[in-house]
Amino acid sequence: MKILKIKDVVMVALLTALYFIIYNIAGMLAMVFGAFGHAISPGICGLFCGIIMYFVSRKVGKFLQFTLMQAIIILLFTIMGAGYIPWVITSIVAAVIADIIASREANPPVWKLGVASGVFHVGQALGSIIPAMFFMESYKEDWIARGQTAEQMDAWVEAASGALGVIAIVVVFVLAFAGIYVGYALLKNHFAKKELQAA
Repeated sequence: MKILKIKDVVMVALLTALYFIIYNIAGMLAMVFGAFGHAISPGICGLFCGIIMYFVSRKVGKFLQFTLMQAIIILLFTIMGAGYIPWVITSIVAAVIADIIASREANPPVWKLGVASGVFHVGQALGSIIPAMFFMESYKEDWIARGQTAEQMDAWVEAASGALGVIAIVVVFVLAFAGIYVGYALLKNHFAKKELQAA
């Protein structure tokens, strides 16, 4: 198991900056689906950012690469005023699990990367799904205090709790999993030698 070096940290940081831009675009696209779109926005991001996660895995390929990505994402959102403790916890825990799944070997199979990406993005989604399911009132109060309306929060809670919350988790996982295969399809020729080793 290889440890990240300074050059790896720099590369992950640069790629995460691109991921962050796409994440925000995905969030805007998710608004088409209303409140449910908010719940599944990490999956939409995972679909479009699969190429970045795939590239990170093949170019860096070291333990804690995904945890570092998630930490940078959290830092950027916190600077923007969108940090939220439950989201930080679920996101970091999921990123560590994603690293355990697919960052302990240099060239993990594509399906392992898909699972890791699914877990990574479900962790982001759980940051709103868990509060909506288990401590709804404090969740609503927190975000209303940050400028959301009561109506928006009621819609978010409805879309992220109960059966819809479970559906959102599945949708996020499937989209993020598929995103890795999109990345693989676009970059497989570039990483042909590594793909042969991972086959």
